[in-house]
Amino acid sequence: MHKAMETHNIMTKWTPGHMGIEGNEIADRFADKGALRPQWDAGLPSQPTVSSIRSIFRQFRKEARIDWWVRRNTKLSKWYKRWGLTYEVKSLKELELPRNTLHRLLAIRFSHGDFTWYHRKFAHVDANLQCTCGRSKSLLHIVHCCKTVRQFDKWPKKPLFLPTI
Repeated sequence: MHKAMETHNIMTKWTPGHMGIEGNEIADRFADKGALRPQWDAGLPSQPTVSSIRSIFRQFRKEARIDWWVRRNTKLSKWYKRWGLTYEVKSLKELELPRNTLHRLLAIRFSHGDFTWYHRKFAHVDANLQCTCGRSKSLLHIVHCCKTVRQFDKWPKKPLFLPTI
């Protein structure tokens, strides 16, 4: 359990939404009034969040791709244009994996990560050298671990067979 949760009595309560909840209704009215103000507070609360910066970046990236294709499209031959091809960028299937699985795949690919040999090489005395399944964290352990095998259906390029170890 997280230390903050051990020292504080933290509870979560589900609410159906803002409708009919007095404090939320007041907060909504204040937010509406604040949105109508011509000037904004220049303090920390007015700074963009990481999430909003990512959203703006994704929109700029999308617009840049579309703009690039429009500029290139004018230079294409009539023969090519008659195919009516569109420009589309598809994300890699690996990026749809849960973050911890992607982390492990990248660690295997670059031989850099939570592996027994790595911890021994750099003398990490506090490192856990065994997986929760009880085996040593070898480079290919993620492929052989009994916990990982159960997750193979989620892998985009799963092993066709598992060699015995």
